[in-house]
Amino acid sequence: MHESQRTRQTVIGLLLLCFLLYFWELGNIPFYNYEESKEALVVWEMANGGSWILPMRNGTELPRKPPLFHWCGTLISLISGKVNEFAVRSPSAFFATGTVLLTFFFARRLWNWRVGLFSALILATSPQWMRWAVYARSDMVLTFFLTVAMFSFFRLWQERATQPRTIYLFYLSIGLATLAKGPLGIVLPVLTVLTFLYFTQELSFVKRMRLVQGIVIVSLIAVSWYVLATVQGGWAFFQRQVLDENVFRFFEIEHGGPSRDRAFYYYGLTLFVGMIPWSLFFPLLGYFLYCSRLREKKLLYLAGWFCSGLVFFSLASGKRANYLLPLYPAVAILLGVWWQELVEGSLSFSPLVKQLACAMALLLCAGLVVAVCLLVAHGMGIDLAHLVSPLLHPRDLTNLPLVAESLQQQFPVVFIWLLMLFLAIGWYFWGLRNGQWTYVFAALTVATSSSLYFTKALFHPLLAQERTYKPFMLGVRSTVKNAPLYFYHGAYDYGAIFYAARRIPVYKGDLADFPVDEDAGAPSYLLVWEEDWPGLASTSDLRFEHLVCSEGRGPDKKHRLALIAVLPSLSENRARSESSKTGNEPLLPSSSDKDNQKMLSADQDHTRNPINDRQPRP
Repeated sequence: MHESQRTRQTVIGLLLLCFLLYFWELGNIPFYNYEESKEALVVWEMANGGSWILPMRNGTELPRKPPLFHWCGTLISLISGKVNEFAVRSPSAFFATGTVLLTFFFARRLWNWRVGLFSALILATSPQWMRWAVYARSDMVLTFFLTVAMFSFFRLWQERATQPRTIYLFYLSIGLATLAKGPLGIVLPVLTVLTFLYFTQELSFVKRMRLVQGIVIVSLIAVSWYVLATVQGGWAFFQRQVLDENVFRFFEIEHGGPSRDRAFYYYGLTLFVGMIPWSLFFPLLGYFLYCSRLREKKLLYLAGWFCSGLVFFSLASGKRANYLLPLYPAVAILLGVWWQELVEGSLSFSPLVKQLACAMALLLCAGLVVAVCLLVAHGMGIDLAHLVSPLLHPRDLTNLPLVAESLQQQFPVVFIWLLMLFLAIGWYFWGLRNGQWTYVFAALTVATSSSLYFTKALFHPLLAQERTYKPFMLGVRSTVKNAPLYFYHGAYDYGAIFYAARRIPVYKGDLADFPVDEDAGAPSYLLVWEEDWPGLASTSDLRFEHLVCSEGRGPDKKHRLALIAVLPSLSENRARSESSKTGNEPLLPSSSDKDNQKMLSADQDHTRNPINDRQPRP
């Protein structure tokens, strides 16, 4: 087969895989956590006439990240005419797919087609990579442009910085990476470049890199936005985005960000879990790199990219799994090179290494067999909770009933999954028995891809159904329309605001002073936690009517939202008069929570057009 034809078929296959893993039903799962909802609100503000420099979330709250991700989501929203889940999440899926293709082409250029294919498949099917590819966050945008910067630097180093186009691409990528998530877009490439040049004893190469022009390019792209945002947002913006999100998060300061209590070695465990099953071959990869002594500059560059980033992130006070995403392409290519050597036998692996490789492969196969047995047993109605519970994090134990329910209710889908795993296991054993490591790799790819796909299809909808406020807030929109609507008594949720398609202020005053239209007698509305509703009536002479309660319990699964109508107090005669006119009918008919969900549910076609259906803001 001709090389160009094989490359074309490979790209089509990778695009198909990424479509199934990342894009399939991407917009069908509603927002049900804080982080996605916060980013969606920024996109909503931009699409509805808010500032593109510094949009204020819900009209009052500064965003925590630079706007490149939000610009992409807003452009997709304006093109499609809707601000919905697909428009907000799709930038992550697009850039994740782009990074997979970049990894394939870079590895193919430095080694060959097979290394490129292995590397791209390892990256695309790593669980942590897929998780953030379907998540509405800026991490994949950052990772894509950092990957472009890393690849373009190695090329300009090979060209001895003689091609201006490659140099400008390097600086352009750094600028866009900075515009995606802040100064990390500058820090990580600088660390990687200096580490590589130090070990190659070529630090003088920096002089060839046209630093002045590079500073100008990065400044025009990223620094200019920081200047404009500082002018618009003042000290509050500088403190939130520059200090809190970057400086304080690195050091052990009280408000330095989340997860400050995690150990230095946290990222080693996180990377291992995030790249299962491929990470089981990490020890053999390490031995391979040790034996090679990194004599090849391309191996040294990838190792420097990974190690410098890992040390930097490990030194930081705030640690989160998604911070490691920019290192995944480097690890995937290193694993791809190792698999290539194993398949072709171009290196003289010792018998011990081959035995260890077989042992790791058998361990993976045993894990697949155990997973299949557990799925079959549960589908037959056998309760396995007592066996699985000790292996789970306490936070995940609360989701165990949902997983069990999904496996039993959708067992036909689970059966297809089981069939694919059976075929993969058979393929796996055949490859191991005959020493055909290409078939082992292919079987592992099929098993991993199918598991990721069916896990997303089976479990995420149930998690969203239990937590999201989307059906409830669509009903609130149809009831409240343009009437005043407030959060009260500690109730607040970003997802609720997004699905309300309007800003919802927080009322912090005394309910005795709550603003109502006494002349027209039209109600105003409050959103409160359901458990706080009984105490409202005693706080004011105003009339309160409980209209409906949400089925979802919010991101932390603790609170149902209740919609409360607030009307002015009436004298006894006026009350009797109004009663005779209205027949004492409530504002909404009472119904069970399940019936309310049927009444309030709506699909994405009900999502408001940001161009033609703008609602006035209170």
